[in-house]
Amino acid sequence: MTPSSSSLRSTLILLCLIAAFFTSPSTSNPLSDVCAKSKNPGLCLKVLEGNSHQNPHDLTETAINLAAANASATAAKINMLFNQTNDQKLEEIYNLCTTYYSAVIRTLGNAEQFLNMGQYQNLNTAANLVGQDAFNCETAFEVTPGIVSTITKENDDLQFLGSIIIAAAGFLTGSSS
Repeated sequence: MTPSSSSLRSTLILLCLIAAFFTSPSTSNPLSDVCAKSKNPGLCLKVLEGNSHQNPHDLTETAINLAAANASATAAKINMLFNQTNDQKLEEIYNLCTTYYSAVIRTLGNAEQFLNMGQYQNLNTAANLVGQDAFNCETAFEVTPGIVSTITKENDDLQFLGSIIIAAAGFLTGSSS
């Protein structure tokens, strides 16, 4: 075998390997990919563990549904807490948080429509608003002297679920990097 035929053979083998690499089916796991981009990848995997077979679109829809359930339950809790308090400062905060959570519920409805219409940039914006409204509700407690939040976990959970929607929307738009 001459040096040039050996080089040609090596080049052909290399080209075949490269072609095989690029034509092999991806072993990527959308759930792992999406969760890796969320605020808490471990918790994301735990929350969505039964959905490992879903594609990014379906994972996004699941996250939207979980966020909507969280927001509805939290809005109900805020209403209950408002009705139980006689503290004017808390009443003001609960009123403010009621406004935020009403906006979240509407925004999540819009997010589902954006998802179904393929408007992933609008979906991303909606998910950012969801997290921001949960943050704003929590901040209302933090900036009021002598008041401790009674819904920190719920606000944190909603911010986390919003981060999953943002991560999934990133994969849908192709901007997951």
